[in-house]
Amino acid sequence: MKGIYLTGPNQFSLQELNDPVPGKKDVLIKVRMAGICGSDVHLLRGRNPFAAYPLVPGHEYMGEVLQAPKNSGLRKGERVTVFPEVGCGKCPACMEGRLVHCPEFKFVGVRVPGGCFCEKLVVPRERVIKLPKAMKDEEGAMVEPTAVAVHAVQRGGVKRGDRVAVIGGGTIGLLTAQAARAFGASKIVVSEPIAERRKIAQIMGFKLICNPMEHDLLAYVKDEIGLVDVVFDVVGFKKTLEDAQAMLRPNGTLVLVALPHIEGLGVPYQPIFAKELRVIGSRTYFMKDFPLAIRLLQAKKIRVKPIISEVIPLTRFHEGVEHLEREPEKYVKVLVRPTP
Repeated sequence: MKGIYLTGPNQFSLQELNDPVPGKKDVLIKVRMAGICGSDVHLLRGRNPFAAYPLVPGHEYMGEVLQAPKNSGLRKGERVTVFPEVGCGKCPACMEGRLVHCPEFKFVGVRVPGGCFCEKLVVPRERVIKLPKAMKDEEGAMVEPTAVAVHAVQRGGVKRGDRVAVIGGGTIGLLTAQAARAFGASKIVVSEPIAERRKIAQIMGFKLICNPMEHDLLAYVKDEIGLVDVVFDVVGFKKTLEDAQAMLRPNGTLVLVALPHIEGLGVPYQPIFAKELRVIGSRTYFMKDFPLAIRLLQAKKIRVKPIISEVIPLTRFHEGVEHLEREPEKYVKVLVRPTP
């Protein structure tokens, strides 16, 4: 089979790989659609602090069952997505589906081989999640990033009537804003400097959209909705951290969603102390976030079509990565179709 093989920073290519052989408890999956994540780009360029090489990268995807264990509840031809985390399987976190809290936590396609930028792969049955029959491939491939957003919003404790700010209007930011709305937030400000992404936010029904290159974000938020209950920082710059804390009401919550790839970036302590703020990290998700993400996608409370910029074959993988890096004004989410 063909797949993208990554041996080190900037050292990846489409290669002929050995076909995977499933064990007794494994599901053999044909990858139908996979998304290039921002963390994948950092991984490919050597900027992901959790990376291990060599491996096939990729972790957000959907596929078709080719072979499944007997009595697994899965049949050939059914469409599925996959929970891409590995833990020890024995600790309380693993037993409760909170693998990201396991002391031995690893991420498939980042630190563990078995990523999705290939034609076929094998996955233990317990990590395979069945998709609804009516769900389109594009939506199925977006379940994983939607789960990231769902998890972040739950970490932030968003509830009905809350005022929310989302700093960053890329894939995760736009999904987080929609998830916050689905959880009941009454007023949501989306901050994004790229015009095309602001247009997507508008298409999704958001009215309060700030261009931080032209307007002071802190002033914009205070003028439009006042101090907010929850801020999601999906950018992770010094300025966004400072603005996030300044726009929060006392006892408000700052959720850090951005990948921490900038060295020496600290969270200012004084406003945390003065306003008794809660600062919460949101790295990935729990197992239970996937079914909820699927339900929100099914109900059209979260829409992904406006976010998807292009769908390309695996042979154009390099081109897709370059699009995301060099033309962010045109490309938000790039999906890869490894097989017909």
